[in-house]
Amino acid sequence: MSLADVAQPVSSQQFPVVGVGASAGGLEAFKLFIQSIPKNSAMAYVFVQHLSSGLESQLAEILQKHTQMPVHLITNYIHLQPDHIYVIPPDQMLTVVDGSLKLEPIADRRIKIIDLFFSSLGVVHQSFAVGVVLSGSLNDGTLGLQVIKANGGLTFAQDESSAAFDSMPKSAVKAGAVDFILPPEQIVPRLIAINRPFKGGPIGEALPVPSSPDQQDEEVFKELLTLLRVRKGVNFTDYKQSTVKRRIARRMALSKIGEPKDYLHFIRENKSEQDALYQDMLISVTHFFRDTKSFDSLCKIIFPGILKQKAAREPLRIWVAGCATGEEAYSMAICLHEFLGDKAGGQKIQIFATDISETAINKARSGIYNEAELEGISIQRKQQFFIKMDGHYQVKKSIRELCIFAHHNILGDPPFSKVALISCRNVLIYLEPVLQKRALSAFHYALNENGYLMLGKSETTGSSNELFTPFNKQDRIYQPKGPHGRYPNIIPERRKPALEGQGQTLPIDKFLIKDIHKTADSILLSKYSPSGVLVNQNFDIIEFRRKTDPWLSVPMGKPSLNVLKMAREGLSFEIRSLLQQAKTQQVSVRKEGIFFKLNGIQQYVDIEVVPLADASEAYYLILFQNSVPSQNRDVRSGPKDTPEQVSESTKPLLMRIEQLENELAQAREDMRAVTEMQDAANEELQSANEELLSGSEELQSLNEELEASKEELQSTNEEIITVNNELLDRNEQLDNSRKYTEKIFSIIHDSLVVLNKELIVLRATDGFYKLFKTREQETEGQFLYKLDAGHWNTPALRHYFENILPEQGYFEGLEVGMESSRTGPMELLVNAQQFDTHTGEKLIMIAVSDITTKKKLAKTEKLLQESRDRLSFAIESAGMGTWDLTPSTGELIWDKRSKELFGYTSAGSAHYNIFLGQVHPDDRSNLHEIIQKTLRGENGGNFNAQYRMVRPPDQKICWMKSKGKAYFDEQNQPVRFVGTVLDISTEKQAEQNMGKLLQEKDEFMSIASHELKTPITSIKAGLQILERSMTGKEEFKNILLLAKRANQQTGKLADLVKDLLDVTKIQSGSLVLDKFRFPIVGFVRECCEQISDKSGDYEIIIHGSEDLMVYADRNRTEQVMTNLITNAIKYAPGSNIMKIAITKEIGSVKITVTDFGIGVAKEKIPFLFDRFFRAEEVTKNYAGLGLGLYISAEIVKRHHGEIGVESEPGKGSSFWFTLPDE
Repeated sequence: MSLADVAQPVSSQQFPVVGVGASAGGLEAFKLFIQSIPKNSAMAYVFVQHLSSGLESQLAEILQKHTQMPVHLITNYIHLQPDHIYVIPPDQMLTVVDGSLKLEPIADRRIKIIDLFFSSLGVVHQSFAVGVVLSGSLNDGTLGLQVIKANGGLTFAQDESSAAFDSMPKSAVKAGAVDFILPPEQIVPRLIAINRPFKGGPIGEALPVPSSPDQQDEEVFKELLTLLRVRKGVNFTDYKQSTVKRRIARRMALSKIGEPKDYLHFIRENKSEQDALYQDMLISVTHFFRDTKSFDSLCKIIFPGILKQKAAREPLRIWVAGCATGEEAYSMAICLHEFLGDKAGGQKIQIFATDISETAINKARSGIYNEAELEGISIQRKQQFFIKMDGHYQVKKSIRELCIFAHHNILGDPPFSKVALISCRNVLIYLEPVLQKRALSAFHYALNENGYLMLGKSETTGSSNELFTPFNKQDRIYQPKGPHGRYPNIIPERRKPALEGQGQTLPIDKFLIKDIHKTADSILLSKYSPSGVLVNQNFDIIEFRRKTDPWLSVPMGKPSLNVLKMAREGLSFEIRSLLQQAKTQQVSVRKEGIFFKLNGIQQYVDIEVVPLADASEAYYLILFQNSVPSQNRDVRSGPKDTPEQVSESTKPLLMRIEQLENELAQAREDMRAVTEMQDAANEELQSANEELLSGSEELQSLNEELEASKEELQSTNEEIITVNNELLDRNEQLDNSRKYTEKIFSIIHDSLVVLNKELIVLRATDGFYKLFKTREQETEGQFLYKLDAGHWNTPALRHYFENILPEQGYFEGLEVGMESSRTGPMELLVNAQQFDTHTGEKLIMIAVSDITTKKKLAKTEKLLQESRDRLSFAIESAGMGTWDLTPSTGELIWDKRSKELFGYTSAGSAHYNIFLGQVHPDDRSNLHEIIQKTLRGENGGNFNAQYRMVRPPDQKICWMKSKGKAYFDEQNQPVRFVGTVLDISTEKQAEQNMGKLLQEKDEFMSIASHELKTPITSIKAGLQILERSMTGKEEFKNILLLAKRANQQTGKLADLVKDLLDVTKIQSGSLVLDKFRFPIVGFVRECCEQISDKSGDYEIIIHGSEDLMVYADRNRTEQVMTNLITNAIKYAPGSNIMKIAITKEIGSVKITVTDFGIGVAKEKIPFLFDRFFRAEEVTKNYAGLGLGLYISAEIVKRHHGEIGVESEPGKGSSFWFTLPDE
């Protein structure tokens, strides 16, 4: 799990959860923290600390002694409760799942468990989340605090003075992720103070969102948004209201203000708080390669699809909307660069990365990030795509040049076009549906016909399904559908509203019909709706609705779309009056039967003004409808009564009516004249104001000319003063140069000497005195060649100082050997340079470097390189390959030969899993276990294994032999594992063939021995009968002699057959021992007596205790003794004595047979007990097959004993063996 994968539903719990992260020194700080928690704090506390692996934690018991609240050691899915403390167990990583805590084993020790927990806490509990970083090393917790802060929570860090280890708090503060820096015991009281007015709600929730919100708070809320729109040019009205209110509440908490109206007053007067609130609104939390699965989909699916559709010379255009500080854009560029590989240079790539935050864009352009912000990037990518500089990392120029960063509002600014891929992740979730639809409309316009739109994990195209179709629902990738090229319905933000009444001309916005339903609505409106115009708060027309010629006309003179100037005679006053009423009362107003003249003909019209309440600015819809007056509406519209029809009683009334009508008409004319005069006066005032501005500019220009003349005069005086100052400065510079030179000579460590032209030493550095173990009094003022008892007076130095230096003014790279009485032999590198002083005197600067060690190192390096070359040649000649494994990453580097042996054809390094996958299934688990034991340091980290592998592509099974060595760091963790590999398939095949041949040979020997045994026995019996029958008869004397010899040879042949049978039994494993205890000394004496009968006067001396017992097979033991004794007699022809020693050992008895014969060469001893082996000096004079000692050794081994020999050529040998005593 990584930070990129933390995504959980928002929790429904309504109490704060305080996450506390700590490492070294954090336990004492947390004790102070929990001791400050009062009863009924209404908050839950989760403590995450770096704990030792493999040890049982007593942390919960330790903390319980310092608090009355229950302290729990976290179990999987334990439910969070207020006023409870939860502590993490060892070897676990912790996340939050809707009010519960989820545990998982730590799969990778590189995971930062505090960052992981904080991130999930911020995402799930949002404004109810609190993050606290206490004492600890490194920077764990910094990224997690940023996530909590971005989701509306509060963040704290322990102050450096109270922290035992301040790296973690300092890192969080430096990253700008901390709201409050306090000692541990002051953090909870501050939380309580912030949360008291809104207990049970989000931390610092100053603007709660109840079902029936307080009207005054809502008014304040709208005024705050209006302030941001006016001051910052961004309208947050249709952003998610809960998110916006949480942001305002958070700023109120940080500003220590409890009432919304007080905060409104505060922010009006405080520009820095306006900036802070604005930046809080613009959520800029992101990181590199967020959601790695999405980037995998880019490489596997999206990029191939884009390149397949793209024309050859067409640029590849990508738009990262809402790029924040640039991590997303650079991740996209790196991913694309890796996908294209060598083809990257031939592609024209444009990645447009935009955001509404200027601060974020500026950081993105720099491409500079700290270590914590590069969390999750592999070492290989960091080395390939970043440059380390002053503790930070900068994206390499080749990647930065692919990205074009710009300030851009996707809701108000025109979109890009011809884009192949748009990535807009975790932006739409902060917008209401109306703005989401506007943004998606812009994306639909920007994308190519077969382009791709990638959204965040929690985002969909929602109500704009008519514009997009899902391409990959799991990774939130969509493609546009329907006709393209329609410009989106984007109303630009009005950053600086115009002053009312200026009558300026405004562009007419084009509103688009987005679907077939709106088209139908448009047709109905065009047929049955009244004519009208849409005006803004300045009464400028921004849209005409149907034909308005009867009531509006283009005025003479300067063009204007102001509705009051376009109104026909008699209507301007009425329209102004209705607009003022609608603006003041914010309700629709209507007046019917308004009289006006059109081409001299009297007309009547009904006018209605409707304010648009839902608009972000003030807009008014003015509707016109022809009116047919009734007789009662206007007496002037009917025929005049004749005198005959008017009674005397009504005459005064009619006269009064006519009089009033005349007065009303005159009043209207007067009012119209006053209005026109007022408009004219306004225009004259505006014109006069412009003239005043123009005059002011002329006066300013004249003033600047006077200032320029004054400056010229001052410049002349300053030049004179400057000349004098320069003379003073030069004198001061000379003095400073002298002091500077003196300072350099006093602190420089290099060996420098200054000579005059007569080679007299004027100055030398301390480095020179230390190098040659001399003093200033012995050097300065001395002739160079007389220094150090004349050791500087060498032919090479004289030649360069007397010939080369005067001709070319310098020499460099002169290597000379010097035998100094004080320092011994030295190799020196001498450089010299002539220079002139300010007085014209020529001096010589000499730089001397001791390169004795360097020369030795060069020689050693040369020898080392020769050794490397020999080793490389030996490995290459042997057909070996080499490999280098990084245990922490599994990266496996094979040389060319190894790749050939394993059938690996890809460029670059391989991976341990690839190698293990090619090992034969029967050998795989055993080989993996051997490697793991080696990496744990068993057997000294040495590795030796034989295994089979399946070589692609023909799936041929080959035998491999690998040897290697693992290397470990100070913590005994493996850091490198290197070795060699050799194909031993041929040797294995030969070994198998040899085994088969040996088996066949053993079978043959067994059969042959059995077949020979019977005739030999018959021959021997016949010879014995013949010998007995001829004994004592003189005439058969010669025949008897031949018979005895034949009988002896037959016995040897029988012994040979017996040996062959024993070898066969040993090889086949059928040699059976019949073991029991018997006294060994008496047994040896019997064996010697039997042999003495045949050996004549040979003396055998036996030493040993009679009570020594052995547990063995008597017949096989006799076979061993007989072999050793007969060998001692056979190979000691010049001796007639032999010694046998029987001694007690621990758990065994040792029998040693010593002769005084020819002995055995030292180099032959290791092979004496091998089958068919005979020493070369023996084979010429003594018969035998070399099986006796082999059989004896095998018999002893099957008794679990040992056998050996000590010998000296010409003096004899001592053969010994041991048998168990029980």
